[in-house]
Parts: sequence; C-alpha cells; structure tokens
Amino acid sequence: MTDSLNTTTDQNSTSWQNEFLKEALHNGTVEVLFIKKDGTERKMRCTLKPDLLPHKEDTLKPVHSNPNVQAVWDLENEGWRSFRYDSVIGFTA
Repeated sequence: MTDSLNTTTDQNSTSWQNEFLKEALHNGTVEVLFIKKDGTERKMRCTLKPDLLPHKEDTLKPVHSNPNVQAVWDLENEGWRSFRYDSVIGFTA
C-alpha cells in the first residue's frame, strides 16, 4: 500500500499532516521530499520503525525538543538526520 501527501498547495503544514507523516515513519520506510536550509531540494528515504533502526550501542538518536523538527534514520546514509515539517513538499510511504 502506498500513502502519499503533497503539501505544496499549503506551505503551513497542519498538525494532522505532521501526525500522518510521523505515523508512516513509525510503520515503515518513507521517502520524504523537503527543502534543506540552503534552499535545495532533498529526497530522503528514512524511517522510525524500530526493527529498521540501528542498535542503541551503535549510534545515539539526536535529542531535541522542537516539535517542528523530526529526527529520522536515513536508510541510504545510515545516520540520524532531521527535517522541519514546514519544509516538507511531500512524501511517499
């Protein structure tokens, strides 16, 4: 099953969109398209699904308390990365 959400029509991401993305990340692999801080687009294949995350001894998850930022495990670069919800253009799960 493929779920996707394109937020290009509304730059102000709503809470339900953020929760939908967060749920998709916890359930499997998600491809997120977002604008980086330098203004370039980035497509990242990432997850928060526990069985796809590294062992706790291997790496530490970044700690942050900003509800506008989501830390995720980048499956291609094998490291923790983050994106701002308001920078997300769309995603596919």
